Amino acid sequence: MKIIAIIPARIGSKGIPKKNIQVIGKKPLIQYSIESAKKSKVFDKILVSTDSKQIAKVAKSLGAEVPFIRPKRISGNYATVKDVIKHAVNFLEKNQSYFPEIITILQPTSPFRDIKIIKKSIRLLQKTKATSVITVSELKKHPYKSFSYNKNFLKPFKKDFEKYEPRQKIPKLFYHTGSVYSIWTKNLKKYNSIFGPRIKPIETSGILNIDIDDLYDLEIVRLLIKNKRMKY
Repeated sequence: MKIIAIIPARIGSKGIPKKNIQVIGKKPLIQYSIESAKKSKVFDKILVSTDSKQIAKVAKSLGAEVPFIRPKRISGNYATVKDVIKHAVNFLEKNQSYFPEIITILQPTSPFRDIKIIKKSIRLLQKTKATSVITVSELKKHPYKSFSYNKNFLKPFKKDFEKYEPRQKIPKLFYHTGSVYSIWTKNLKKYNSIFGPRIKPIETSGILNIDIDDLYDLEIVRLLIKNKRMKY
């Protein structure tokens, strides 16, 4: 079975300039994801999709494949992961006659990634009827207790929100952490989605959920590694 890891890494970022190659613990950020993919030993290709020659150079030096520079139309702030993955799959099929059966997406902004979870995501995909397997974490701030701003006053998201005051009455909700997505390529085409209708979760917590979005996140990760709290 052909299984590929795709790491989407554009150069632009509103929060942190050149975020994906910022140095953390003497390594560029993207190196953590490339190393995780290598150590898992489940991929026959590790591909980086980037719009930057600078990132491409770094990725190639670390042993990843960078067969193209991503076009501008799927490189801006509003580009979706789905569009990036579809572009990579179409390129490989057209230019290398290579069509993977399973794609695992590893976002470089999640440097702390358990290799066992990468393997588990692929096993779950193969052994169940899931269209995708993703890492998730329980929401700590529930939307039932949230408000929107309506003219001069706050408006409850849910009118009867007060009855959900005891935490036990609130249904559990989860968000996808972005660390690991494993999908069937055929379902990407069939449903035009990296999720599909049958999503299997792998629940994670703590440092595995860190997603570097701004300078605060970046410094937290640097401190964790500097203080030898993490062996990365």
